[in-house]
This record gives sequence, structure tokens and C-alpha cells, in this order.
Amino acid sequence: MVGCSFPDVTSATNLTLLDSRLLRHYFSGHGAARFTPEQQRAVSGFRVRESIPNLSDGAKRLDPDAEFPDSLPVASRYDPETNPDGARGTVYDHTVNVYGKDPETGFARRPLDNTGVQYGLAALNRGVISKSQFLDLNARIGGLDRDAEHTTERARADPAAAKAAHRTGRILSGGGGLSSTPIIDYRAYTDDAENGDIHMAVHGFSTRARLIEKNGHARNHVMLQEDDRYGGFSLKSPVLRSALSQMDAWLTSLAEDGSDRPRARKVVANKPDTLTDACWTRGENPRKITQRITYDNQGECGELYPAYPTPRLVAGAPVTDNIVTCRRKPVTARDYAVEFSVDQLRRLRDIFPGGVCDWDRAGRWQRPLDGTWQSLPECAVPADTAYGPGPAHRGGVTGATDRRRADPPAGR
Repeated sequence: MVGCSFPDVTSATNLTLLDSRLLRHYFSGHGAARFTPEQQRAVSGFRVRESIPNLSDGAKRLDPDAEFPDSLPVASRYDPETNPDGARGTVYDHTVNVYGKDPETGFARRPLDNTGVQYGLAALNRGVISKSQFLDLNARIGGLDRDAEHTTERARADPAAAKAAHRTGRILSGGGGLSSTPIIDYRAYTDDAENGDIHMAVHGFSTRARLIEKNGHARNHVMLQEDDRYGGFSLKSPVLRSALSQMDAWLTSLAEDGSDRPRARKVVANKPDTLTDACWTRGENPRKITQRITYDNQGECGELYPAYPTPRLVAGAPVTDNIVTCRRKPVTARDYAVEFSVDQLRRLRDIFPGGVCDWDRAGRWQRPLDGTWQSLPECAVPADTAYGPGPAHRGGVTGATDRRRADPPAGR
């Protein structure tokens, strides 16, 4: 049971935060006079424009000296000028045992990328922004360096980190253990929060899409939605209390299934008949609406709690949202719903000399999950090597074995 969930931090969360920081930088500077507030919102995809600065602030987790716990002495904290060897407070540095270190900088490798991403593509094709706005935005959007400083160049992921992220499950796979796990995905809707919120409904659909991508279905995944009167995940909510009871019934039935069916099939077969996608109306005495909840916002639930895309999805990424570095294709006029002039096409090709994202293909360095219940070898992992290069040479330690935990008890 999860509440207001993300598929993972590495892909859906960090990529959205990166894009928000870059959009905030552009819309606060050169793009301020070129884009109306509504056009800015359309480029971001969020329900409210205020999510752009809100999530830009959340990008502090990509910044090595933006946030430190009070318990960490100032003398131990990273500063690019006064203490370059200090502790860096990024999500990548606290996962350095997985990603490894860049031998040139000594900093953690990053699976962070926006090369080839066409920001605002859907807004352009819908006629919400002009061709000149689209070109200027993508020419100036830039990236973030390892100190989270804005750069004119786009960010590029470290290949070793990207491979490790997929292999170790830092990017959630819909396969592995998740394919045979009962899941109740509860969401207190906050897309319409006055100042924006990162806990967007789209993230639940990304998890579901990953399940479908790997297994052909998501029948082990139930989505429940209501307003946020009880907060993100509170047992004060009758919906959540009921869901807990139904999960207990699901697991009890699963544990009593003595058939020789594969576990994934048992999970689906033992789901209570009453446990289905549903949402609850707003206001006093909420009414339950039983329907399949979909990303395209069908039915009453879609009207009550519509899902909105992230900037990366507006740029054409699939709802799985698990591509760190896209494969690219040449800029071609027929790929757009608008007609570019010869000069505009030339400029677009100059902006994207290596081509634009081809979202119909798997991302570069995407790899299958390298098994569940993974653990690091007992021996130390060299700081300059990313965990997960393959079973024969794990962790970069010569002779290190693939030490996995014993199979967990049934139901865990």
C-alpha cells in the first residue's frame, strides 16, 4: 500500500525537478516577457503554474550545497570554493555506492539528462505557443552542472550511472518482484494545490504503465483517489482504512492458496472482487464511484481528479516516464503539427545538432532489472566504479560474487 507515490526518485521525480528548475530559470529571465503565465503552465504540463517554482525549489536535492542537516558540521559541508572535498548533499552522492564516482571530479555519477528533449512540443502542436517561442525556449533552456549551476549546454547522463540505475532497480521496473506483488495505490489528490505540488496523479499512471509494459497487464494494481482533506496518507481517511482491511483479506487469501499456479497468477486470482479502481466525490458525505481510473481522464473520476503531464511528457516522453537518456532521430518537418519555414527548420537543427528524442524507442543504456533482493558485496566497492556492470564482475571488485539475500518468506 502506497500513498501519493512516485515510481522512483531517479526517473520520474528527478527528471521533473530538473525540468522545473530549467523552466523557472528561463521564465524568470529571457522568457519572462515572451510567455504568458498560461503559456508557461502549458509548457510545464502542470495543472497550476505555481508548480514550476515549487518543484524548482525541490530541485535542491540535485544541488550539492543547498541543504544539509543541522547535525553535519559546517566544516564538513561541501562548498565549491572553500571546501571542495566536503560532503555533497545530493541524491546521487548519497547513492554513490550504486552509481560510483566520476574519476575526474570525484563526485557521484549522475543518471540525469535532457539532451534532445523538445520542451513545449505538445503546446506547440496544439497552437498554444508559437514557433518562435518554441525555438527560443529550446535554444536557451540549457542544463545543470554537477554543482546545480545553470549551463548553456544540456545535461548529459553518465552511462555507467544510467545502466546501474536500471539494473539495480533505482529506476522502478514493472517486472521483478513488482509483477507478483499486490498493490493498492492510494492518492489524496493535490494537483490543484494553490502553490503546486510534486505528488501529481500522473506518477501513479507511470507505475501502472511500467507494469503493463513488463507484464502485459496491471491487474495486481488498484488505484484509489479522493481529495486531500485527510492529508497524503492518514488512517483518519475511511477510504484508506477500508483499503487496509481489503489488503489484509487479499494477502490472507493469497497465503491460503495452495495451488501450483505461478505467484503472479495467484495474486490476481485472490484479489477481492470488491477491490477495484475507485474514487470518491468531494464535499460532505463522499460518494464512491467505481470505474477504471485512466490517464486520459475518462468518466467521473477523470473529471473530479484529472491527471496532468510533467514537462517531460509535454515534450513527448511516454507515460512510463522511465527514459533517462533518449535515443535521437533527425529533425524532420513531418513530425510537427505546425509548418516550419526553411529558416526555422535550419535553426531547429542547429538547436538539436544530434537530433531530437525518439520516444518510440527504448532509452540509451536501458537494461533489464538485474534481479530482486540485491545487495552489495561484503568487500568494499571501489569509489570510481558503479555497481551493476554484470553478474561476472559485480561492484567492480575482482572476484566479488553476486551476494543476494535468501528468498523472503511468502507474502513479504
